[in-house]
Amino acid sequence: MDTSALEAITLEGGPRQRGLQHGEMLRDRIVALLDRWAESLDRVYGISRDLYVQRFFAETAFEAALSRHTPTVLEEIAAIAEGAGVDYRTLLAFQHVNEEFWLALPRPTPAVAEACSTIALGQAGPRPTLIGQNLDLDQYLDGFQVMLRYRCDESDGQIMALSVPGMISLNGMNSFGFAVCDNALTQLKADVAGVPIFAIYRSLLESRSLAEAIERLNLYPHASGLNWVMGDPTGVAMMECSTDQRTRYGPTDPALPIYHTNHPLKSRDLAPEHRDGAPRRRPTRSTYLRFAALHERITGLEDDLSIEAIKAILASRDDPDYPVSRGGGRNDEDQQIGFTLACCIFELSAARPRLHIAAGPPHDHAFRIFDA
Repeated sequence: MDTSALEAITLEGGPRQRGLQHGEMLRDRIVALLDRWAESLDRVYGISRDLYVQRFFAETAFEAALSRHTPTVLEEIAAIAEGAGVDYRTLLAFQHVNEEFWLALPRPTPAVAEACSTIALGQAGPRPTLIGQNLDLDQYLDGFQVMLRYRCDESDGQIMALSVPGMISLNGMNSFGFAVCDNALTQLKADVAGVPIFAIYRSLLESRSLAEAIERLNLYPHASGLNWVMGDPTGVAMMECSTDQRTRYGPTDPALPIYHTNHPLKSRDLAPEHRDGAPRRRPTRSTYLRFAALHERITGLEDDLSIEAIKAILASRDDPDYPVSRGGGRNDEDQQIGFTLACCIFELSAARPRLHIAAGPPHDHAFRIFDA
């Protein structure tokens, strides 16, 4: 998508009101995107959308977990489906981007379980807290990026969430200067009865501070392994979360950057297939090569890490087969390069929190600025 075409949509009212507006305003795009999702399921997993949804509800307890832990999220999704005139069960299954990576469905060959490169840096002197993310997802989502704006349910704050039509959010920030994004960690223990990642996002975006967000994480048994990347004007944290454990990763010095891709750096609460003694899977190269690229570029900087420096790092393509900025297509070795749906840099000053965003791979997409 051309970043200049990225649309900001304001939703009013509570969960049901927001959902109805979302569904009605974006009806045609929701229908089209669900059709694209069906094509992706067939291409990647070799399964029809109807069969995927059927197995999704038969083999998981996600809907029950949502009802117990985040009922207003279910209310909002049901209203989106009503407003768009689409099937509720299909739309609910569509939300589970992170869970789709590991669910016990027909497996893709090769695996496509990696997504996102992140950088976080706490406030120091005049430089505000900065968080950067390349949001890497399937390329079929490109052209559907939208910015959703709505008020917090628990305070007078305002939320700004990057999403696609029909989805609650993919990352976001709020007017308190809190921001959150993530890295998928499919090696960590998951749970078909846990709370899906998209719903935890919705709760975290209510947070007035980083400390409050960390407390909120303890409320939810995670469905998927994930590295949460969070910050506010006072600092940053990365939290590697399995279904049972929360493990904080850096920084020891709040003025120094931390960075992550898609392999656990600290947590050892691994899924059974990744534990010692299990049949060894071939290591995925992308996560390690992208991490090495981040490390070399960040440690090689002569000046402090700035917004422009983070843009350049996230736009880098040092390894043409496994680049940080992913432009889609395939390579000769494992056929999987991936696609950067958006590059987001959250500038978290107390006075003026802002989002710098490129609506596509940052090596060939311009940035725009949105005030939270």
